[in-house]
Amino acid sequence: MKEKYPPLFIIVLILSLAGCALIPDQPPSLTPTPAIPPSGYEPQPGDAKLRRAKVFLDVENSRLVVGDEPPVKARLTLIGNLSDPCHQLRVVVTPANANNEINLDVYSVFDPGVACITVLKPFDATIPLGIYNGGHFTIFVNGDFVGEFDA
Repeated sequence: MKEKYPPLFIIVLILSLAGCALIPDQPPSLTPTPAIPPSGYEPQPGDAKLRRAKVFLDVENSRLVVGDEPPVKARLTLIGNLSDPCHQLRVVVTPANANNEINLDVYSVFDPGVACITVLKPFDATIPLGIYNGGHFTIFVNGDFVGEFDA
């Protein structure tokens, strides 16, 4: 009975190896899209029930911070004001497109049924843009040029 198992083991091993050879090779991705880490300002599930509004963005004082060595880690510090303390900041970062443009959609949401004191609420939000390796990238916030960097 010992003689039947080794040939069976060898046959199973050969079939397993042959099956692995049938798996097609995946073509390598030429330009992987960097993953955008969460910032804490992403849209939330309940936002559909809220009203959207503009923010008062201070583009001149907002800062693009870029790492020194490849792969380059980039983040954008946004400075501005919300219409009142009841508004909540939202930021949507779109990964770099074919032209190496990174677009951010910055806005606020609020519940129009809630009374709120009318006073500007300043914000200072750091938004990660991802990690890049090679290329020249341009950053736009709500369609306005904010900065550029080389990776």
